[in-house]
Parts: sequence; structure tokens; C-alpha cells
Amino acid sequence: MTLAECPIDLWAVYENPDDFPGRFVVRRHTIAGGESRPCEDPACVVGTLEAARASIPSDCLNLGRHPDDEPQIVEVWL
Repeated sequence: MTLAECPIDLWAVYENPDDFPGRFVVRRHTIAGGESRPCEDPACVVGTLEAARASIPSDCLNLGRHPDDEPQIVEVWL
């Protein structure tokens, strides 16, 4: 397996997504082979950004958000 083939997990924090209006949702995405695949179930659904951040593994780094991200994405953690 090459480095490019090694799976990488990202944690995306969403605010007010269509499936959970008025809530913050953390979803894990696994990137492998150049494709991002979200996990089927959210990692957590909570009422505050602080609670969403508390659910993300402590060894992750906040990357902020990319201008091309969906508008509901608050930040992404690696």
C-alpha cells in the first residue's frame, strides 16, 4: 500500500444540516484512493459547537473550512 492509498479520517462539523435542523452534527469522512466517503451514521448530534468539538478525537487538528465547502460545514478536523 502506498501513502496515497492509506485511509485518512476527517471529521466535519455541520451546523443546521437538512437532516438535523437546528443542531450541530459531526460526521467522519474516510478518504482513500482519492475518494471521500462519509460514514453512514453521524458521530454525534448536539446542540452546541463546543459539544460537537468535544466529540472529536483529541489528537485532531482544526483545519477550519475551505471556501468550496458546503455552507453548513463550520470546520473540518484532521
